[in-house]
Amino acid sequence: MTSSKGKKAVKKKSLLLSAVAACALLAGCSQGDTSAASRTERATAEAYVAALNASDAEALAKLGTPGYKDADTDAREIIAADGGRGLKIKSVRVSRDFGPDVASTHVTATDEQGKPFSTYIQMSRDKDVWVITLGEATDFGKDGKTAASTESPG
Repeated sequence: MTSSKGKKAVKKKSLLLSAVAACALLAGCSQGDTSAASRTERATAEAYVAALNASDAEALAKLGTPGYKDADTDAREIIAADGGRGLKIKSVRVSRDFGPDVASTHVTATDEQGKPFSTYIQMSRDKDVWVITLGEATDFGKDGKTAASTESPG
């Protein structure tokens, strides 16, 4: 026969274990979510540097706006210039001078040899996801309009 103190102790222990398990599950679900749906400007900058370090043009292109043409070409050029340096981020500064959906992100880092690295990553929010500026929109220039000239009239 089990005493009432013993039953209470078992019940408390069971409740405690359940609470610990629930907390662990909730913590696991909320940590490290860098999926595109929840990617912040900082997480996008960190993914950019990770793609550089891995010399992974495909991963870099995936950070751009989906469907933009020549994004893969731009990504390959960026990787050719700065890829594979083993960058360690020192700081990420985000400024939104042109509204809440456009950001200029300044990343400073050092490479494997201790040399400084600095770049600005232009970003925009696309359907609540921060993306980097690569390529151009597929319908760019199809409206029959041309860009304004920057030359002096004549």
